[in-house]
Amino acid sequence: MKDLSNTKFAVANIGSTVRIKIPDVDRGKGDPRSIIAVVLKLTDDGFYQLGCNDGVLKQLYSRSQFTVCSENLLAVEAVPNESITLRSAATAQSLGTGQGFFKCTCTKKCDTKRCVCRKKEVLCNSKCHNSLTCTNK
Repeated sequence: MKDLSNTKFAVANIGSTVRIKIPDVDRGKGDPRSIIAVVLKLTDDGFYQLGCNDGVLKQLYSRSQFTVCSENLLAVEAVPNESITLRSAATAQSLGTGQGFFKCTCTKKCDTKRCVCRKKEVLCNSKCHNSLTCTNK
């Protein structure tokens, strides 16, 4: 099985730009489906240490967990020397708030900290409550 995997996925060189798929639970609906990273190191076991613009990813990756890009978009020197999880990297590169959207289901005026939107310091929107009066719009 290992020989079959090695023939299907060629070895990625250090400094190669790769694309890592972000699992659905780690990203929101409007967030990107993958992040761009660079190969930093190849371990003796055949695992890869990858880094992105926000830091070095904590997890080691096998060759089947990422795809190699044809262009080199990210340099090894551009990766900061701090550990970061894939979920944190996805949140940092997201345009939204990370894992997903939140909404409140208040039946009152959203004037206390019980309201999820007010607690997160975000205005209520049309997905929260339709035609109720709200002080957090």
